[in-house]
Amino acid sequence: MKKTHLFMALMMLCATLISTGRIVAEDWPGWRGDGRGITTDKNVPLKWSETENIKWKTHIPSAGHSSPIAWGNRLFVTTAVAEDPNVESFRGGVYMGGNRNKPDKSGYAYCVICLDTDQGNIQWSKAVIQQEPRTRRHTKNTYASETPATDGTYVFASFGSAGLYCIDFEGHLIWQRDLGLMRVRQGWGTGASPVLFRNTVIVNCDSDDDSYITAFEKTTGEPVWRTERDEGASWGTPFLFEAGEKTIVVTNAMKRMRGYEAATGKLLWECAGGSMIPVPSPVSAQDLVFLSSGHSFGLVRPQPIIAIRSDALGDITPSRGESQSQGVAWSYSMGGPYVPSPIAVGDYLYVPQDRGTLTCYEAQTGKIVYEKQKLGQRNTVTASPIADDDKIYIQTEDGECYIVKQGPAFEILAMNKLDEVFCASPAISKGKLFLRGRKHLYCIGK
Repeated sequence: MKKTHLFMALMMLCATLISTGRIVAEDWPGWRGDGRGITTDKNVPLKWSETENIKWKTHIPSAGHSSPIAWGNRLFVTTAVAEDPNVESFRGGVYMGGNRNKPDKSGYAYCVICLDTDQGNIQWSKAVIQQEPRTRRHTKNTYASETPATDGTYVFASFGSAGLYCIDFEGHLIWQRDLGLMRVRQGWGTGASPVLFRNTVIVNCDSDDDSYITAFEKTTGEPVWRTERDEGASWGTPFLFEAGEKTIVVTNAMKRMRGYEAATGKLLWECAGGSMIPVPSPVSAQDLVFLSSGHSFGLVRPQPIIAIRSDALGDITPSRGESQSQGVAWSYSMGGPYVPSPIAVGDYLYVPQDRGTLTCYEAQTGKIVYEKQKLGQRNTVTASPIADDDKIYIQTEDGECYIVKQGPAFEILAMNKLDEVFCASPAISKGKLFLRGRKHLYCIGK
C-alpha cells in the first residue's frame, strides 16, 4: 500500500511540474514554448544550410511575424493575406521612422494555418475574419505578429485589433472576441501573444487609448476577469511566473512593470522604470523574473534590466539612485534590448541586442560575465533566442543562425545561413527546429 501511495504521489508531482512549465514537454505550445524558450531536446543538428539538414521548406502565403507552435504532429502558424500584395511593404534593420500614414488599403484574410510536422504539408487554412485593417502598422511589422497558443484541443490566435479567435484542431471556429481598437504609438501595430493558464486564455491589450489585461474561459470565450491598466502601448507577451503557490502574470510596460495573480487578475506588485518602447517579454530563472527594454539608439533612456524577486509585493520601485529594493534583487538603467527578449538558462541571463551582440549576466547577482560579444560583422537580431541543454540559438534577420555555447565563456559553436529574412522566433519540437521566414517555414532536422 505504501508503494502505491508513493507512486501516486510521484505521479501527482510530475503532473504539477508539467502544468507549471517546470518540465518541458516535446511540444512547443506557445510563444517560446512555455514562455522561457527552453527545451530538453538534444537532437537538433548543429549544422544546416539550404542544401543540408532541411527536412522540408513550405511556402506560407503573405506576411506574418508570428512564431510557429507545435503539438504532436501538428504545426500552427498565423498569417494575414492581402488581396493586394503590393501593400505588403517591408523594411528590416534598426532605424528611426518607418511610420505609415494610413492602414493598408486592401482587404486582408486573417488566417490560422495547420501543417504536419513530418512533411510540412498544409492540412488546412482557416480565414477567421476578412476585412480591411482597422489600424496602421510599422513597415517592419505585420498584421499577424502575435504567436498563437494551444492546449492540444484548441488553438487561440490573436490578431490585435482584428480580434481573438479559438479554433479546434480541424480548423472549425469555436468562438471569437473583439479586443477593441488598439491604437499604438505612431501606428506601429501590435505584437503581444496570448498565454494559457489553467482553463483560461490571457491577453494583454495595451494601447495609447484604453489599456487592460484580461482572461477568457478557454472553451466558451466568456470573460473571467479584466483589469484596467494605466499604460500606453506595449508589445511584450505576458509571462507566467511561478512564485511559491501562486502563478503570477508578469507584464512589461513603460510606466509600470507589473505582476498580477493569474487566477484573478489582482495586482500584486509594480515597478517604475520601464523604457518608452517596451517590446521584450519577461523571462525567469532561480526565483527571479527579469524584465528589460529600451530602444537601441543610445540617446534614448532608460534601457532597463530589472530582476524581481518571487515574493515581491506592492510598489517595489528602487529609491532614486538605488539599484535594489525589497522586491528588486538587482537592476541596471542601461543595457536592455530593444526588440528581442533575453533568455535565462541555469545560472545566467543572456541579453541579445538588435545590432547583433550578446551580453551575459549572472542571474542571481547581475554581475556582467561578458559584454557585447559580436554575432558576425553587421547583423540585426529581431527574433528572440531559444535554448536546449547546452546551446543557445540566435537567429538574425539576414538568415544567419548563431549557435552559442552556454556558460561563462563566449563561444560560437556554429553559424548556419538560409536565404531568407527572419523576424519570427524559432521553435523546437521532437528533434526538429522550425524557422519562419518572410516567405517560407523551414524544418531543420537530421
